[in-house]
Amino acid sequence: MKYLKLLNLIPLIVFFAVDRLFDSLVNPIPIIIIIALGVMNTVLSKNMKEYLISSVILVVLSVIGMIFEAYYYYYFVNPDPEAPIYATALVIIYAIFALVAAGIGTAIMAFKKKW
Repeated sequence: MKYLKLLNLIPLIVFFAVDRLFDSLVNPIPIIIIIALGVMNTVLSKNMKEYLISSVILVVLSVIGMIFEAYYYYYFVNPDPEAPIYATALVIIYAIFALVAAGIGTAIMAFKKKW
């Protein structure tokens, strides 16, 4: 699909949108969107190379989006000294979910290619 890589830009936007809508740094909506994009990468990719590139883009942009969101949250919303610690933990959690989605998708792509 021609625009598959552009769909992976959604995590950069979704972290800011969710924070503005719900006024919280912790929210399950970005995790759901990351997993949905991982599944969509698996379904729409034509070959393994395209899938791996899309998955790497998704993981990297998820981490970058959360880091920017944590920076914004700490400096403009809540300058609590513990906010960077929470934000770092959230970045790690979102990265783990994105990597798990990418790993499951890689296994599915390899299984689909084998058959």
